[in-house]
Amino acid sequence: MGGHVTGSVWSRTREELEHWLRDDWSFADVGAHWDRTEDYDDINAETYSYFRRFIDGLRLSDLPTSSRVLDLCARTGNGTLYFYEHGRVGSAVCADVSRKMGEICTHRLLEGGFDNFIWVPIADYTLPFLDGSFDAILCFETVEHVAQPARLIAELARVTRAGGSMVLTTPNFLWEPVHALAAITGLHHSEGPHRFLHFGDLIRMVVAAGFVIERLETTVLIPGGPKMLVRLGEWIEARTRSSLMPWLGLRRVLICRKI
Repeated sequence: MGGHVTGSVWSRTREELEHWLRDDWSFADVGAHWDRTEDYDDINAETYSYFRRFIDGLRLSDLPTSSRVLDLCARTGNGTLYFYEHGRVGSAVCADVSRKMGEICTHRLLEGGFDNFIWVPIADYTLPFLDGSFDAILCFETVEHVAQPARLIAELARVTRAGGSMVLTTPNFLWEPVHALAAITGLHHSEGPHRFLHFGDLIRMVVAAGFVIERLETTVLIPGGPKMLVRLGEWIEARTRSSLMPWLGLRRVLICRKI
């Protein structure tokens, strides 16, 4: 994967340190990062853990068929398309900070046979939707990319109807150095402006916003590599869901219900 990632090791190290040390950043900063990220889908196609966010989100959730869905920071549209292909999306709003990703998302969904959607740019925490607009929210690897995640989660609660669902995934805080090292060494793209959340803080934010957490699982032990190694990770994961995985797993998956 190293061929996909540009810049010297020093420049990538400096960039990752800047991400770690900044206290605040804007939606425009995040959008600029994703706009300049090259070959996003090509890179992630080689990364086993990437598509697991959609697989596990669908497996654990019970979204009604043909839901009206908001996919927040939909990026290239893979999440919306995956849930559509499994009958969970009737109509969708794909919202994002990156217009480059929005162009790819629009093309991907149309190519996949789904046209009952709109793409909407977002520039701040106030989402341009009425209260209770959506049956379900898809929020894949997004809350860690905003400087005020509690504010974003509260806004997601506002636009979710009473009884509606939210599928939220975010990396385990302990994996932040691994992500940085992967970016520095050129194994993967940078996460850009972000701050991985402590698990307890995330739970408090979700509950304070007005959601109840119906299911919670930490998934993915081995994020990539030879198939034999990935399969070993799956085997261990299946047998340690309530013991080892909550501590060492890569991804938190929360299935939430709006009160």
